[in-house]
Amino acid sequence: MVTRRWDADGTPMGRRWDAGGMPVGHRLKTGVSSRTYLAPTEVEFLQCSSETSSYYTFRCQFPGCNARYRRKAHLNRHQRCHTSQQAFFCSNCGRGFQRSDTLRRHIRKQHKIIEPLNRARQACVCCHAGKTRCEGGIPCEECIRRNVQCSFQEHASIPEEQPTGSSMPLSPSLNHRESRSYYWEKRKRWINCYFEIFHPRWPLIHRGSFNVQQENPTLLQSMMAIGMWTSGEQSAQSAAVELYNKLDFAIRDQRQNWDASEVEEACSSCFWPIATYQAILLHVILSIIMKADGVVNLDLKASISATDLALLKSLVGSCRKLGMFFYPNMLARYKEADLPSFAWVGIEELKRFSMALYKLCAKASSFSTDNSPLLHARELQFPLPSNDPLWNSVKRDEWEANARDETISLKDNLQTKWISNSADVLNFLGS
Repeated sequence: MVTRRWDADGTPMGRRWDAGGMPVGHRLKTGVSSRTYLAPTEVEFLQCSSETSSYYTFRCQFPGCNARYRRKAHLNRHQRCHTSQQAFFCSNCGRGFQRSDTLRRHIRKQHKIIEPLNRARQACVCCHAGKTRCEGGIPCEECIRRNVQCSFQEHASIPEEQPTGSSMPLSPSLNHRESRSYYWEKRKRWINCYFEIFHPRWPLIHRGSFNVQQENPTLLQSMMAIGMWTSGEQSAQSAAVELYNKLDFAIRDQRQNWDASEVEEACSSCFWPIATYQAILLHVILSIIMKADGVVNLDLKASISATDLALLKSLVGSCRKLGMFFYPNMLARYKEADLPSFAWVGIEELKRFSMALYKLCAKASSFSTDNSPLLHARELQFPLPSNDPLWNSVKRDEWEANARDETISLKDNLQTKWISNSADVLNFLGS
C-alpha cells in the first residue's frame, strides 16, 4: 500500500513500521475518551478518509480554487498542481512528472531508453514474478505504483536461438536498472547527511516516519541540497548549488500554487500544503547559509537578501492566513478515531515547523529600515514541542520506551501552556 505524508485535507497520512522500526500507536480501551496514551504495539497508522459529503463531487480545498471532480483520483492529481508535487520520478535524473506517460516519453527522448522489441511476449520481472498484468513501458504502471525497480529479463516464451550480443534490446533496461539503483543510493546518502548534521539544529522533519520513496519531491530535493552542502565535499557542494538554483526557480515560478497570503478566501479549513512549506523553509535556510559566508550584522544576525526576504514573508503570511499558528486548528485536523501516535506525530510536526519558522525569522536580518519582526511571539498560540526523545526515535524499541507515558488529547487546547503567554519575555531576550 502506497502512502503519502499528507492527505487532501492537509493531515499526515498513515505510516507503518519498516524494517528498521517505525513509530506506531494504539488507542487504549479505557474509560477516558479525551486523553489517550501512545502505547508500544505494532498497529499500523490508519489512513483517514477525506471524502467529501457529496457522493458525486470532490472539491479542491486549496485557497481560491473551486475545482470539483467526480473521482477522488482526479482530485488528487489536480491538487498536486497546487503543491508542486509529482507522482512519478525518473530514476536517471530524479525529475518528477504528474503522469506516467509523460515520464515514459521523457525516458525515451532524454535518456534514450526504449522498450524491448519483444515487449508483446513478456512482462517485466516484478509483474512476471507476481503474476500480474504488465501494461508495458519502462517503467511499467505496476512498478510505478509499487515504487520498485522495473526491468526485463528473458522468459521461457522467448526463443532460445535469439542472439545474446550487445545488440539485444535488454541492454537499455539493464542500464536503466543500474542507474536507478545508483540514484537511490546517492539520494539516501544525502538524506542521511541531512539528518545527521542539519537535523539536530533544525528538527522539523520527523525522521522515524520519513520515507525517501514516498515524500513530496520538493521537500526531498530541499533536504538533499542541504545534505550535499553540509557534507563539506567540494563536488557535493557544487551539486547543491545547482540543485538549489533549480529549486529556487521552481518555487518562485509556481508561487501562485502555494502562496495563500494574498488569497481572500484562505482560512483555517483550507488545504495545508505542509510538505511544500517545509521545503520552502529549508530552501530559505540553505540560501542564508550559502550566501552568508560567516558574516553577521551588528545585531549578530545573519543577513538575508531581498529576494529571500520576500519569499520568507510570503511563507509567514500564508501560514498566518491559514491559521497554522493556532493550536485548536492543529487539533481540528484530527478525529477521536485516529490513532494517538498518528495524531501526535502530525501535531508535533506542525509545532516544530512553526517554531523553526519563528527561529529563522528571529535570526535573519535585512538591510531594510523596517526592523519589525516577520513573526511575533504572540502569534505562537500553541504549546512548546514535547518529548524530544520520542520525536527523535527511529528504532522500534526507542519509540516504545519513550512513548510509554506520552499522552495526547484532542479536546484540551492547553491554552495555559501556549508560547504566546511568554511573548514579552521572548521579545525582550530577542530570541
